[in-house]
Amino acid sequence: MSLACLATPAAWAEEAAGRLDTVHVSADAPPARVGSNKLNREEIERPQARSLAEVLDALPGVNAGGSPRPGGQTINVWGFESVEHVQVMLDGAPQGFDKYQQGSSFIDPELLGSVEVLKGGHSPFYGNGAFGAVVKAETKTVAELLQPGKSVGGFAKLMYQDNGNQFGQSLAAYAGGPGSKADILAYMTRSRAGNGKLGDGSSMMFSGNDLEGGMLKLAWRPVAGHRLRLGWTRQEEERRTPWAAKRGDIPAPSESEIKQYGFEGAWLRKSVWREQENETVSADWSFAGDSPWLDLQLSYAQSRRYQHDTRPPTASIYAFSSQFGNESWVTQRDRRLELRNTARFGSGWASQEVTVGVSWAHKTLDALFYRPDKRKDPAYNYGYLNPRYQPPGEETVRSAYWVHQWQPLAGLTLTPSLRYDHVWIQGRENLASAYNDPAKGHDYSGLAYSGWSPRLGARWNFRPGWTLDTAYSRTWRAPGVDEVYDTQTLGSTTASSRQLRPETLNAFKLGLEYERGNVLRSGDNLSAALTWYRQIVKSDIAQRLGKNRGDGPGWPLPPGAGLYRNMPGYVIQGFELEGRYQVGGWFGSLSLSSTKGDRNHSLLDPWGKDEPITNIPPRKAMVNLGYRWNKLGLSLSGQGKFVRKQDRVLHDNAFAYPAQHGYSLYGLFLGWQPQGRLKGLEARLAVDNLFNTQYIPYLTEGAEGMGRAIRTSVSWRF
Repeated sequence: MSLACLATPAAWAEEAAGRLDTVHVSADAPPARVGSNKLNREEIERPQARSLAEVLDALPGVNAGGSPRPGGQTINVWGFESVEHVQVMLDGAPQGFDKYQQGSSFIDPELLGSVEVLKGGHSPFYGNGAFGAVVKAETKTVAELLQPGKSVGGFAKLMYQDNGNQFGQSLAAYAGGPGSKADILAYMTRSRAGNGKLGDGSSMMFSGNDLEGGMLKLAWRPVAGHRLRLGWTRQEEERRTPWAAKRGDIPAPSESEIKQYGFEGAWLRKSVWREQENETVSADWSFAGDSPWLDLQLSYAQSRRYQHDTRPPTASIYAFSSQFGNESWVTQRDRRLELRNTARFGSGWASQEVTVGVSWAHKTLDALFYRPDKRKDPAYNYGYLNPRYQPPGEETVRSAYWVHQWQPLAGLTLTPSLRYDHVWIQGRENLASAYNDPAKGHDYSGLAYSGWSPRLGARWNFRPGWTLDTAYSRTWRAPGVDEVYDTQTLGSTTASSRQLRPETLNAFKLGLEYERGNVLRSGDNLSAALTWYRQIVKSDIAQRLGKNRGDGPGWPLPPGAGLYRNMPGYVIQGFELEGRYQVGGWFGSLSLSSTKGDRNHSLLDPWGKDEPITNIPPRKAMVNLGYRWNKLGLSLSGQGKFVRKQDRVLHDNAFAYPAQHGYSLYGLFLGWQPQGRLKGLEARLAVDNLFNTQYIPYLTEGAEGMGRAIRTSVSWRF
């Protein structure tokens, strides 16, 4: 197993070199590290989760939010959860989806081979946001799927979950592997599920899904030192869902609605038919020659997320102007190009490693919806217009960075770095001329932002097995297209918010790692990490809410004011403790995470009293214990998740999550990989929410968690 940890200085260099540091701990998990977590294929597949957010929810400091419905999940890391602050990547391509009341990413875990979470804004390889984390998901590889000693293989898998009656199938064929000049992998998967059940046995309406996905990957190593990789991934989904996929229970239709539209028709009026596509293309070329001055990597990635919603013909033609109308089309596209080189020189106290790179990123946002109530109005383009609350536009980021790793003393590594970002955003006139009036402050012309992000990290291996890890980062995020060019009605004005300044982050991290063998008895292994962090955000961007919407306490709303403004800021701090232990066939892990956040003044009043931040998760503890019978190829483990109540909330605030009780959830996992004539067979059983507990996670808008789910799968590698 391998571990890459960009949140630490040593690992920054590994990322720059494009190689991973190999640390053998167990057959199940990489060791604990300060400020980051990495999941391998075994840890992803063990729970047989339905979403990436569900996979990551087991990690300290990471929590799933939103709704358990497909497409309704968000990822919260250290109290940050917006797509700007938690950036999700798949094979190097951005995956964020920024649409009101929707989930933030739609990656099928069945396609994944590894996921890494780099917490805080401490990686110099990512800019313009990512205050909370960068989530790096990588698809499966030929090396992960091939049987030992084989160069050609295939894979077939059947999956079933009782809650929702979900069936799934996967097929794959591949060739190559270590020592081969080329790799090729083709992978297809499909699943279909109906409505799931909650802990009280009631049905969660519109929680089913029909998903098809696949990928094609190629790798070519023509001569020593050169490697070319190409990848293509695509997912298509269809489902009936509430327009707001993040919401919880849907009120049942009234008797009058049932009488007018029939039982089924009355329910359909509360939903949309959603067609969703997610496509990613990636390519990279690397060259590592004999010279220590040249370790070059050129990469390109692009992605497209598309969502088409259609309401039933009986839906009101007047009620949904603020919810993307009666039909909508939303597309987000990202392209990313990067060139970097790592040079290594010196020895002893002068040993150094310098990585320099340049990158270019381009994002376009395009939303169109239909308002039948405006079908005869030319000022609204006869009903086909861009939502003023999701304006179309584009963003271009040009960046350069320098990362210098220096080892002045044995065991001590210092890593200063500097990054420069230039951000250009450009709006686009609305298809409806009613929102293209300069007299009302409608201004879609471009804006530029630029700035530096200095960072300093240090790792000190002060005793065998003990490492002190610390880092400081100062970085920033430019206002987004949706923030600057939003023209929602605010009092008497619908102006753009061109006055916005960038958000800034001062991030501190201090941690201690321990990893040794033969700690309690011969042959065991203990890995542990303790992390403390403090994130100070200034000039955060938020909507003008509450009574004090002006630019001073009690001031009136200024003429031509936009919907968004800069706020005084907030502070998030907390700690994580994680430990893993293995001895003989026994393996176990324990983690505890706690986060606290306070806003300077109030979200509703920038001059009011300080208040708690809404997006702060409650304390969480995770316990795992299992045993592995290696001769039988059998493993059995149990998991406990213990979540404290969250009562540190805002009261009488419509924009805050309600207080929630604490809860405990339990799960069981069984895996069997026989040897001999049945080698290649793998059977899995996972039971989620073992005792069918009824609960409501805090980071939801009252959406209940799903009831007990028994998940099984049988696969064959040949």
